[in-house]
Amino acid sequence: MQTPSKTSQLGRPRTPRLSRKAIGRAALEMFEEEESLSIPRLAERLGVRQSSFYKHVTGRQEIIELARGALVERAPMPELPSGSLDDVIREIFDSLRKAYGLVPALLPLLLTQPVSHPAALERYDRFVEAFEIAGAPRHLIIPALEALDSASIGASLDAMTMESAWSINEEEEGTYPHLFAAKKAVAEHPVDRFAFLADVLSAGLRAAIDDD
Repeated sequence: MQTPSKTSQLGRPRTPRLSRKAIGRAALEMFEEEESLSIPRLAERLGVRQSSFYKHVTGRQEIIELARGALVERAPMPELPSGSLDDVIREIFDSLRKAYGLVPALLPLLLTQPVSHPAALERYDRFVEAFEIAGAPRHLIIPALEALDSASIGASLDAMTMESAWSINEEEEGTYPHLFAAKKAVAEHPVDRFAFLADVLSAGLRAAIDDD
């Protein structure tokens, strides 16, 4: 009786070592931990050769898009209210801001390419549906989503930085009296800047839709 070769005994692995989903998840983790994307380092994380990637992706941009899909996978889909446009706007803004806040280092790269990952497109499709149910004119939905997306990315990056964008000491009060007074006022009466931004977006988009 012929003894099976070592190769036939081992056989093929039951699950592929590399997949598009695995690449996306590993890329997202790299952005979290290293705040950058390196293809050689990503291959090292996954225990494969760099050339193996190109059986699954066309290049760096597609890896970034797979990371976007992994981010969508990690961020829970919000319970979108029906019927209230203001509530829909606030909920979408809040969900986007929280999702983007998970991995801020990825955001500048997401801004450089259109959304094409199926999971991300499906989520935006749900957002559009919520706008439609709330009565928003169809031709204003994409501009509204773009505004919410831009504002939520900005808010997520802002959350990483200093509490105040202006540095003024008391000796400079006479030089910049209006700015100094405004900073003093907000220190005495703190405002949740993200809730405030959501209110501004809601009011502005509602006004634009009502005036259409």
